[in-house]
Amino acid sequence: MKCMVISMGWSRDLVVVASREFLTGAIIELLKRMGFKEQERVLKRGEWGIDIVAIRDDPISGTEKVVMLIHSKGLATSKDVNVFADVIEKHKADRGILVSPAGFTKDARLLISREYRGRIVPWDGDRLATLFQNYGIEPTEELIERAKELKKASSGRKGLVSIELDAPLLFDFSTDVLKRRVIDHVTSAYPVKAEEIEISGLRLVLSSAYIVSWSAGDQKDRAVVFSKDSIILRSSSDEKLKSAVRKAMLNDSSIVVASEKETEVVLSPSEAVLFFKGKASQELNIPELKIKVLDRKKVYVPKEAYLELEVGDNRGRARVDLRRWKIEFSLDPLPDEYFLSAARELVEGRVGEKITSMEVRVDGWKIKVLGKTKRFNFEVSFNKFTGKLLGTDVLMNEEAIKDLFKKAYPRGKIIEMERGRKVLVADIETSKGIIVVELDLTNAEYREIRKLVPPKKAFKAIKPLIEENFPVKGLKLKSYAVKDHKFIELEAESRDGKVRVKVDGLSGDVLDYVVEITQERARELLTEKYGELKVVKVEEGEVEYVFTVDDEQHHVKLLISKDGRLIREIDRVLKREVVEEIAEKLVKEIEEEASIKAISLNQNWEVEFSGSKYVGTLVLERASGEVLEKRVRHTEMAVKESFIGHIQKKYGEKDLQIERLTHYEEEGYIVIKLAGAENYYYGKIDTKSGKILSEDYVPIKGIGSKIKRMQLEGKYR
Repeated sequence: MKCMVISMGWSRDLVVVASREFLTGAIIELLKRMGFKEQERVLKRGEWGIDIVAIRDDPISGTEKVVMLIHSKGLATSKDVNVFADVIEKHKADRGILVSPAGFTKDARLLISREYRGRIVPWDGDRLATLFQNYGIEPTEELIERAKELKKASSGRKGLVSIELDAPLLFDFSTDVLKRRVIDHVTSAYPVKAEEIEISGLRLVLSSAYIVSWSAGDQKDRAVVFSKDSIILRSSSDEKLKSAVRKAMLNDSSIVVASEKETEVVLSPSEAVLFFKGKASQELNIPELKIKVLDRKKVYVPKEAYLELEVGDNRGRARVDLRRWKIEFSLDPLPDEYFLSAARELVEGRVGEKITSMEVRVDGWKIKVLGKTKRFNFEVSFNKFTGKLLGTDVLMNEEAIKDLFKKAYPRGKIIEMERGRKVLVADIETSKGIIVVELDLTNAEYREIRKLVPPKKAFKAIKPLIEENFPVKGLKLKSYAVKDHKFIELEAESRDGKVRVKVDGLSGDVLDYVVEITQERARELLTEKYGELKVVKVEEGEVEYVFTVDDEQHHVKLLISKDGRLIREIDRVLKREVVEEIAEKLVKEIEEEASIKAISLNQNWEVEFSGSKYVGTLVLERASGEVLEKRVRHTEMAVKESFIGHIQKKYGEKDLQIERLTHYEEEGYIVIKLAGAENYYYGKIDTKSGKILSEDYVPIKGIGSKIKRMQLEGKYR
């Protein structure tokens, strides 16, 4: 059919909405104008895998054979490119032109530029629009109007257009609902966000069906014929189907939003009527002659949807069974080359240096690209499915850091470096002092943040202060260090000991110090104070020395702090032999025949002794031997003899027998029972003083003696 043309420029949108048939004709005309002497449309496209074959004579290379394929299903992928390359080889063509109005994926363009440069020429919508414009091929008015309508209908849907159907849809189809369900499926299966997903292509497969209005006697209804074996005779019996049929009968067409639609013709209109009447005859149990077809209307039923998805910089495909809403989707990780290329572009753009080495590491759903430039080490993280940049660490390497400081401070010495995540702080000693430098590891920029006094100058100022106040002389600086990039810690030594001093790095003032004299210097200080000492033992603690020394009578412990400023006596104890001499004299004073059983040193000296009359313990002050406590008790024998003598004298008894003697040591008394000629004698005697605390007697015989004896037995138990 001929269409009127208008003088209007081409655009990508016009190329995208043009049908394959139109584009094939327009491209053949374009080839004629470009100088191809032969151009031929390939009728069996599915068998040959191409749409056009063209030949032209090149004055340099001679006769050139070109094959062309129009890819109308969204973006052409790297797979499409590889398949087309095999077709070029199969037809022994010199080159091929792959026409993809919607464009090419990043992988596809990369593949063409690297593997098939000069062999495959990519024409996208923009390229084709330019060629049509340059060679005077104008779009039709019909194409322009259709582009306007589809653009309006498909506003907000990337890569999709509105397609008008020649018959209504039996069941509603919404591209937005489809997109939402597919995106929900993808985000639940992969680490991808909904906003990273776009539909770039949608091939909608529709199956034709027929609504047949019929009557048979007093019965009438509308049947839906889906296929020979799937016929619903009475749509009115199903509320959902009844509503769908009523709606479809009111429309003559429908519009679907997709990249392309594919129609499956299950049966012809005539077959639909034939199969319907056969089915109706069986179910109604009447002859076909009694069944009248009042009307027949073609409808479409959404069957399947094939989606091409842009997932970040990746591409995925989904198949959706629209009858059961079963979604099949797969998404392969982007190739390593993608991440290497992206990392290279990012890092080289940032640091201005060529990358010397790179490697890819997989970490779950992340891809990490690690590598080096001359001065930097880097790690770039991506989402392996979308290509989204997750993080970038570009940091200077150790060699570059040292080289930078060497150039900035040629005569400087690095004392300390503290490396943070992105910033390094270094303490650099120069002839003018210690300079604290902050270095940005991401871009090699640095600045001086403070200047500290020279360590030798600081030591020279504090040395007199230390030597005047502590017993250490002749100090020499041994080492120094910078702490927290603010303070200087100096260490000095001499034969007398060592000193560690912390000073303010800006002013050189003393903030803290530790002085520790040697053991030999401590001995000298004690000798200066106490004279010549006989040192028995030296114990070293954390902050002090303890010297044990002897004189004629004592062991003495002297403490001297390690800074030499505190000296004191902490213990003095008599020697054992001195204690023994004192104790012997004291015991003899108590009882001439008594002897010492044991001497022990606890808090003080404790002397245990025993004799025939007395036993006990003397407590002597540990340093002086002074008697602090006497614990003297009468012996059982002395108590017994004393009580017997007392009874003999008092009662005139001569022959007394001991019936019972009980010593209550803790309570400090003895209970004794004696039997005489006529009486029993009871007594309770204090063992410390020998005093009779109580005494009683009871006749051995007599009417009341038994009762009284029982009472006294209880009293003197």
